[in-house]
Amino acid sequence: MAADQESAGADRSGDRRGPDRRGIERRAVERRAPPPVWRRPWALVSYGVVGALVVMLLAGGFGGEDEPAVPAVVDAPRASPAPQPSSPDAAARPPEAAFATADFERLVIEGQEAHGRTVRTELYCDTPTPVALRQSIPIAESAIVALRDSLGRVPAAACKWGGQGDERRQDFLLLVPPDLADDFAAAPVITDNFVRRRRLLAEVEWIGRSEVLALRTAGVLRRVLRR
Repeated sequence: MAADQESAGADRSGDRRGPDRRGIERRAVERRAPPPVWRRPWALVSYGVVGALVVMLLAGGFGGEDEPAVPAVVDAPRASPAPQPSSPDAAARPPEAAFATADFERLVIEGQEAHGRTVRTELYCDTPTPVALRQSIPIAESAIVALRDSLGRVPAAACKWGGQGDERRQDFLLLVPPDLADDFAAAPVITDNFVRRRRLLAEVEWIGRSEVLALRTAGVLRRVLRR
């Protein structure tokens, strides 16, 4: 009887946790099913892209109508102003002396007022060569157009305006009409600053700076003077 009570007391005061479970696998290996299609990574990325597009569309819809684009203003090419024809007064004037560089500069400053005026001057010129006119300029001086050939060129000689002793001599383009080519060729050839040029005493129709001649200062030979 006493033995039974001791056994019962030992059972009550002993380990009540039951049998040792350390040998039993506590975490059972479960075979999980693959995630559904709507939870896969590529589906989640698609949701983000679609959401961003929806936000952009909504923002554009509430932003109001866009103002029409204003086309850029491009300056249209302007035609060069028509050169003034030689005035009757300028043609009727007797040739004026313009031998010095100061006379050359005065004619340039006068601009259109000097256009068509006949002047007497001293030139030192190279041999005439065909000079092409600028085709993009629709209007040219009548004195230049009269000398233009079928290829759009004029016979012209590069010259120095003024005497050899003038330190401020200017470049000048002399247009030589075909009927005065022999008179030009008969002018004496001299050495001018180590360059062989023809020395001319001539009457020249002043044109001035011409756009068809690339803004070179030019004139037309009207007469070769003899000394």
